[in-house]
Amino acid sequence: MRKRLFIFLMILSTVVILGFNGDLQYFYGYNFSKDASTTISGLKANLSFENSLDTLYYKLSLDLFKLKNGKTYFDFDINNYSMIFPSEMYLIKPNVPWMLYVLNEAYADIYFDEATVRFGRFILNNGSSTLYSPSVLLSAHDGLNPFENYKALPVEGININGYLGDYVYDLTIIPETYDNISDFVLYPKNINENIIYENAVTLTYQFTESKKEVENATEELINQLIANGLDLNTINTMLNNPLLLKNVGLSDEQIYEIYAGQTLMTLPSTYEINTITAESTNIDELNAKNMNYAAKISFNILGYDLKMGFVHDHYHFMVPEKIDIKYSDNGTGVSNTVMYRPSRNSVTLDIQGVSNFFDSISYHGEAAFIMPEKTYTIVNTSYYVPDTLQPTETTITTNSTNIDIFDKYYAKAVAGIEYTKGEDLTIGIEGFNGLPTEELKDHISFGGDTYIKAKYSNIAIEGLGLVAFSKINDEYKPGYMTNIKLSYSGIDNFEPSIKINYAYAEDNEHSIKQYENLNSISLSFKTYF
Repeated sequence: MRKRLFIFLMILSTVVILGFNGDLQYFYGYNFSKDASTTISGLKANLSFENSLDTLYYKLSLDLFKLKNGKTYFDFDINNYSMIFPSEMYLIKPNVPWMLYVLNEAYADIYFDEATVRFGRFILNNGSSTLYSPSVLLSAHDGLNPFENYKALPVEGININGYLGDYVYDLTIIPETYDNISDFVLYPKNINENIIYENAVTLTYQFTESKKEVENATEELINQLIANGLDLNTINTMLNNPLLLKNVGLSDEQIYEIYAGQTLMTLPSTYEINTITAESTNIDELNAKNMNYAAKISFNILGYDLKMGFVHDHYHFMVPEKIDIKYSDNGTGVSNTVMYRPSRNSVTLDIQGVSNFFDSISYHGEAAFIMPEKTYTIVNTSYYVPDTLQPTETTITTNSTNIDIFDKYYAKAVAGIEYTKGEDLTIGIEGFNGLPTEELKDHISFGGDTYIKAKYSNIAIEGLGLVAFSKINDEYKPGYMTNIKLSYSGIDNFEPSIKINYAYAEDNEHSIKQYENLNSISLSFKTYF
């Protein structure tokens, strides 16, 4: 440990000598989440270098991490990161054996008379909301780690902004769909498995219901034959050889139904998948279809700043494009899925302004009207049914079904009102439709949050409380989250603080559930250089 810490400090000293600036943060605390219940600690250095030459400006920024959970170091096995990073929400990957790093920004700006061109790796500006910005779609705001509640991820491309009279325009082009967040899985990895499981349950139900119909029809026939004076032994003989039923006046069609019904009764009652395989389409090929881009224009109307835009981008996760399920004659099946990353087109709006009736009151709101590229996945199911030509035999049939995974279009929005008193007090309340990690059909939550930022002398407090109602099994269930930070800034370039992170959701499918992994109380020390 001492050797590694010494190397860390040596690297830090070197970059400071070379002209870097930034901050160094250490925290130690207790993780009281259900799956952890142990001490955690971490060391992070943010290093930043920037300079300008006439009409050129350039910047480099990166984070170095060292994390420890109890007696376990996160050095070699990425699966261990789930102790601090939820397995569904990796923020960063190991790039060297003993440390983690993430390159935040590496870009250059070229200034022209009426425009600025930026190219490289950069973080897009947030919108006006506090919780998250639904109108900022090109980059995700869902990264979690012990140092930051939300980590705005960078993009790689070109950004152009400038003036057209009284209007401000902003254009962003990201050449590749691949955006360096392949380990981000913002949605359950079992989307595919859920569809497969539901298919097996549906098929089992269908065959169960069909067998009930056969049993009911057979019982009605037996009662009819008994009423005609036949005994049970004779009736059973006829059912085993349905051609004899012609002697009691049954038509060929009725006799065929009895044959098929008996064949149906030999098929399995339960269907399940034993083998699941998956493959993905090429999402990294450089072409126009795979590009992400956004065009926005800003202007002022009636004292309100408005920013309107159109965005074409791709979701930060993959979904099934096609699922092929093949059942054997005993009801066990093999499933193969082709995964792809869908694109979407969105219209966005960001508005903010101050009240004309009340001093120190301001309003803000953001919205994205989203239209997915494709809303469904195709499920092809092959299974055995009675042969229409030979009732005592079975044959394979294929059924194709479209399963909806997105709504045809949907909206995500945040709107709030805020009271500000100088630089010492800010209190706000927001309502939202949708959380950052929600995109799937019937999985858009609604709720609200309140936040406060207050400073008295050298003591500052920041707090956020949130409640979200997620739709689970046709019922809206609540989830709760709160973050509190108390800090002291009375020492130059040094800031100690206490942080409390807590989240709770009773149902495992709730969107808030993943945040429970970071339930903790910690003491943090941050110094600037």
